[in-house]
Amino acid sequence: MTLLSGLVIFLLAFFRAKRLMLPDAFFGISTFLLFLIIGITTTSLHLPQNQPGHYIHHISSEEVPIIKLQIETPLKPDLYNHKFVAEVLSVNGLPSHGKLLLLQPKDSLKTPFLEGEELLVSTTPKVIPPPLNPHQFDYSRFMAQKGNYRQLDLNSGIVKELPATAEGLRIKAAKFRKRIVSALSASNFGSEELAVVQALLLGQKQDISAETYNNFSAAGAIHILAVSGLHVGIILLLLNWIFAPLRRSKNGKIIKTFLVVMSLWGFAILAGLSPSVVRAVTMFSFIAIGLEINRRTSTLNSVFLSLLLLLLIQPRWIFEIGFQLSYLAVISIILFQPLFSRLLEPKTKIGKYFWSLLTVTMAAQIGVVPLSLFYFHQFPGLFFLTNLLILPFLGLILIFGVAVIILALLGFLPHFILKTYEGIIELLNEIVALIARQEQFLLKDIPFSTSEVFAWYFLIFMVFLLWRKYNYQKLLLTFCAVVIIQSLYLAEKVFPDEHLVIFHKSRATLIARTEGKKLQLYQQDLKDPVADLKLIKNYRTGAGLDEIAAAPLKNIYAQKGHFLILVDSSAILPKQIPSGFNLLLSGSPKINLERILEQAKPAAIVADGNNYKSFVNRWRETAREKDIPFHFTGEQGAYLLE
Repeated sequence: MTLLSGLVIFLLAFFRAKRLMLPDAFFGISTFLLFLIIGITTTSLHLPQNQPGHYIHHISSEEVPIIKLQIETPLKPDLYNHKFVAEVLSVNGLPSHGKLLLLQPKDSLKTPFLEGEELLVSTTPKVIPPPLNPHQFDYSRFMAQKGNYRQLDLNSGIVKELPATAEGLRIKAAKFRKRIVSALSASNFGSEELAVVQALLLGQKQDISAETYNNFSAAGAIHILAVSGLHVGIILLLLNWIFAPLRRSKNGKIIKTFLVVMSLWGFAILAGLSPSVVRAVTMFSFIAIGLEINRRTSTLNSVFLSLLLLLLIQPRWIFEIGFQLSYLAVISIILFQPLFSRLLEPKTKIGKYFWSLLTVTMAAQIGVVPLSLFYFHQFPGLFFLTNLLILPFLGLILIFGVAVIILALLGFLPHFILKTYEGIIELLNEIVALIARQEQFLLKDIPFSTSEVFAWYFLIFMVFLLWRKYNYQKLLLTFCAVVIIQSLYLAEKVFPDEHLVIFHKSRATLIARTEGKKLQLYQQDLKDPVADLKLIKNYRTGAGLDEIAAAPLKNIYAQKGHFLILVDSSAILPKQIPSGFNLLLSGSPKINLERILEQAKPAAIVADGNNYKSFVNRWRETAREKDIPFHFTGEQGAYLLE
């Protein structure tokens, strides 16, 4: 009903606007409301609870279901498991759908599942566990944004592999990629170089070593390892150059555009039709059409039209980092690159080429820096150098790579061509590693909040409008954007965040107090320096803290009128107990909790990761009988006392 009302209002505004000599705000407002309603409706329809056929409606906690599923996409494995995105086909014989995360234990005698393989699994899907400490990477949220709300761990249950009954385009593409990798491996292609080629051309990053991945990240070249907007954009430029002569013939523009778009989608199939590739190819297909119209506004409108189309098909994509960065980079290039190019007009072709490359890089960085700082908390200071050294040759690397793949599949790959291309990839890795080693230029652990992201993008947008055409109103709004940013940083100092945190750490007790920009840590039983712990590094960056100090554990902690009393393995309780205190049990103390609760009733009981599970279960039951809140950090995460 709401959607119908929005559509009626939009149509009325449209016909009204056609009769007006001068347009007013009513049509714009009605258009905005219509798209907002469409977005809300589409998102709601894609939620599992609003889809009767989704597998979550066919699974109960009372019985173990029998689930038939198909392997869709391999993910990067961890130390213990191979990971896959799987599509549910049926539950207990009833047709069903929905994605889930599949964990296959690593076994030297068993190969990982293949894309398209079908399985029959008898085990109950479980919720993907959230992080147990503040400011850690939330893998459950990350997977939920991709439509994966449950996981199946094959460490338990029964698994039966089934013969595949259907082969779609995605499965055929996966098998084709496997043939390519097998052909290159048979030609004695280096393993590390082959992993980079798989990322550059096939969209497969699972085999890249952690060292290589970190080098590309530190050098500001991580976008090169993901087949996305950069690769598709370069391929679009090459295809425009290859098919340019067709424009001279009758209907040449139409033929050229058709061939360019078909070639882009052919590359998408080669790269496995992954979401990032589909998004990039869709966006640049619209851009290819916009370029033929030869107007900057048409190109920008094409980008937004592709954005609207993709979000109508899959609204969850708007939450994916790659989706956000790709569109922001392209929009920023369209808006800012012409402004940068006017600042200097080189006389030589080489000068024009490198100036154009530099302006494109600067424009793209303006669009993605705030979001990159928010997600990754680092800024590679040498990204200009990395792009100037690599981007001019990336098109050649891609074209050369396609030729090598074709020759390898045909079985006619000469040894010198193989070694030449392998040497190019090896040189690429060495250049990236050399830049990554200049650690003094890599700014790490930069805190950046959501409010800062919106404030900086508001400033960037106002600077663009002011740069494009100066007037007093735009200058005033730009000044307001600067004041907003200054106010955010001033508020952090005037109103510092102060609280007490009980972290979850197995076989160790770790308590922290934040006081402004200082983190006071109280710890025990830690083998490594506390500042080197990943959970502390993440917390320090996420909370924007500058200083860390360590001290031994205490028995009593005060936090603005609230008290935390620690009872450790010594099982000693202070003689004087303040009212309304929080009781922390750590070190598996051998205490009679019922007797303690008779003497003093705490506001809450907390058990951290430094306890035996049997003790925790017994304490939980006692707390339940006494009607006292019980918090176990191993299940509910860190405990905050604010």
